[in-house]
Amino acid sequence: MTGPNHFVGGLVFTGIFTSFWSTNIFSNPWFLSFAMICTQLPDIDHTKSLIGKTVYPLAHWLQRNFGHRTITHSFLFLIIGTIGTTVLEVMFIHPQWDYGRIFFFAVLSHYILDMVTIQGVPLFYPWARNPCVIPGNPDFRLRTNDYKAEA
Repeated sequence: MTGPNHFVGGLVFTGIFTSFWSTNIFSNPWFLSFAMICTQLPDIDHTKSLIGKTVYPLAHWLQRNFGHRTITHSFLFLIIGTIGTTVLEVMFIHPQWDYGRIFFFAVLSHYILDMVTIQGVPLFYPWARNPCVIPGNPDFRLRTNDYKAEA
């Protein structure tokens, strides 16, 4: 998936699922900004992505040591990031857990959108490297950077 599709799809997905906990990401500019960053966050391991260009030294190190779609596209990253965000929120902002929820659903949306591509996502990395995909038939999955198919 490309960055713009992660922005749009991620914001829709995050907006819908956080609303079940009475969090409206579209009513608060801080929530919306945080959700936009989190929809791109798993691609921090790719130096040519929008967020990878922003923090190039970190992106280069992650890409060289782990590769793209590995550690930052796993449940391990999702769980550690969600817990870390929630702890920071409770300690410094307020104990509502809104940012932890937004982080969880925004990053999860990135995973789901990448799962519909041919490459898939290794959700159980580092324990298992085989990709998880939706749907099982490769003929129905999207090719990355095929703008017509992604649209």
